Amino acid sequence: MVKICLSCMFFRLENRYSGYCRVDRGSIDPRAYPMKLHQDQCDRWQDAGQRYFIRTGWLKKQAQP
Repeated sequence: MVKICLSCMFFRLENRYSGYCRVDRGSIDPRAYPMKLHQDQCDRWQDAGQRYFIRTGWLKKQAQP
């Protein structure tokens, strides 16, 4: 699996193009979570497992007219 934000445990989808990185959850204000694109990468990546496939399914559904 490619180590991108979309497949990271700390990533929360916001829309079809981006989401928030919650790697520092608990230490910063949730409104200050950094915005990331789905294809972004970082060294703090952790496998989200099945959530990756749920996210891609959600994205496909959003792309339908």
